[in-house]
Amino acid sequence: MSNVSKLAGEPSGQEFLVFTLGNEEYGIDILKVQEIRGYDQVTRIANTPAFIKGVTNLRGVIVPIVDLRVKFCEGDVEYDDNTVVIVLNLGNARRDSGRRRV
Repeated sequence: MSNVSKLAGEPSGQEFLVFTLGNEEYGIDILKVQEIRGYDQVTRIANTPAFIKGVTNLRGVIVPIVDLRVKFCEGDVEYDDNTVVIVLNLGNARRDSGRRRV
């Protein structure tokens, strides 16, 4: 609960990347964000859930693309010029998350 109060207005010294998912805003620790890039075509992988859009090659590293809008049942999602991918560095693993607005 202390993390919630820090995000709600008390200065914590941490910086967050804020993005919208549906009508809600979420924050990711900025130190976990490797880069933000436009959405490109991905290579689909057979027998994966719909929210796993596939994989992409990011400078020689194969990175999974996960669309949280699909994962959290936002309904039909569209990919356009406003769609971005947030590349996260989570320890030794990199993950991309499709986002509509940042």
